[in-house]
Amino acid sequence: MAGKCSRALNLLTDYMNRTPEVGEFTKGWESRVRFDLRGEDPFGIVFSKDGKVRFEAGKLERPDVIFYCESDLFFDMMTGKVDQDDAFSNGLVEIVGSIFDSVRFRHAAEITQQKHGTLFSVLRTFSRFA
Repeated sequence: MAGKCSRALNLLTDYMNRTPEVGEFTKGWESRVRFDLRGEDPFGIVFSKDGKVRFEAGKLERPDVIFYCESDLFFDMMTGKVDQDDAFSNGLVEIVGSIFDSVRFRHAAEITQQKHGTLFSVLRTFSRFA
């Protein structure tokens, strides 16, 4: 079942591709990031060397990094209701695989959110009611 995290990350992926700074940041880097979030079907994001990003529904094979946690927690981290650093340092999110790739993914997401602040402000506002 597609959940709110997979829909939100699918939207994020679309906006990453609309953000030239993300393409510049990720160009030459290739990574497969899988999300196994309790409460949702698995999904992933694939970064290709040409700077493009694509969302993939289903269990992404041969991931470089996997995020494990509760779906609601991950959504709250994406929308700023929960501090990401606190969630990671308190062991609420488990990362298996390349820490380098997880940090690059996070930075690409942050660039996207900075460049499209209005959209992400609206998402944060609506998330307060979810």
